[in-house]
Amino acid sequence: MAKLAETSIATVSYILNGSEGRYVSAELRERVLQAAKELNYVKSAVASSLKGKDRGILSVLVPQFDNPFFTRIIVAIEEVAHRNGYFISISTTVDDMEREREIIKKMIEQRVDGLIISPTIQGTENTDHLRNLGIPYVILERPLIGLSQYEFVGSDNLSSGYSATKHLIENGHTRIGFLGWDTFINVQDRKDGYLNAMEESGLEVKQQWIQLGSLERDSGYRLMKHCLDSNITAVVFGHHILAEGAIRLLRERKISIPEEMSVVIVGTPSWAELSLPKFTCVKQGEEQIGEIAAEILLKNIAGETESQTWHKEKVFCEVVPGDSVKNLNNQGEL
Repeated sequence: MAKLAETSIATVSYILNGSEGRYVSAELRERVLQAAKELNYVKSAVASSLKGKDRGILSVLVPQFDNPFFTRIIVAIEEVAHRNGYFISISTTVDDMEREREIIKKMIEQRVDGLIISPTIQGTENTDHLRNLGIPYVILERPLIGLSQYEFVGSDNLSSGYSATKHLIENGHTRIGFLGWDTFINVQDRKDGYLNAMEESGLEVKQQWIQLGSLERDSGYRLMKHCLDSNITAVVFGHHILAEGAIRLLRERKISIPEEMSVVIVGTPSWAELSLPKFTCVKQGEEQIGEIAAEILLKNIAGETESQTWHKEKVFCEVVPGDSVKNLNNQGEL
């Protein structure tokens, strides 16, 4: 930074620490502050205070507070943290890249002992400071693009799409649609699982059967309209938020579940169990994800993991049967 500002290290430290007592020109002060901004600087005093001075605080960043998937993970993290004498600070990024960057910066300044983050699409860049300062962190569910060496825990999204589709195939369905979110790689893995199950069973997949869009209820509603025009008998919802909108359309059109349309949802929102019919879902193992992530982070904070050993944990997903899948075996398709 001193080189970028064309001054000495002592002068940089003097300005950034807000010291007073000697004259510094406005032009020099501006050069140093601009260099700090360009380098996304965090005070060296904060960085040095991180070493050997645990505060007993973990930071957890998730994209959505109202998503039961993340809520259950947070509860599991908190339980592990509490057992080990730690408290957790919870923040939501609402999938805003700038907000994520600011929260991470603030958590560094607050000297948290480690972070668990489900990142935005700019997560790789926004976590650079953590790597530069050697602050332990674990990534949840969504991978960091372009980076291979980091701690990761998430659900096995490929198996979730595969298991959901296989369940429908085993119940005699061959014309199966898929509705998914098109932003993150992990969610796209669910589509690949669907394709793998269809291919393995020798089933045709028509282009219109796969509908991808934004993660909104209204998006699920619109995508389902396209699927209905293709004469499918069943659908895999790759995300429960999309499922809400799509099921609303089915009910508006008085399409009976499962008599006229069989449904499997990836995820286990509370409404799926309370609805009539009770929906068949794919459980993603949120509790395990939270527990594993917290345990890995605490071991890293304690220095109990070998250097250059990176965990890539994917928790198995399983189908939880409900009443939303019609068995077509021995009676022909609709």
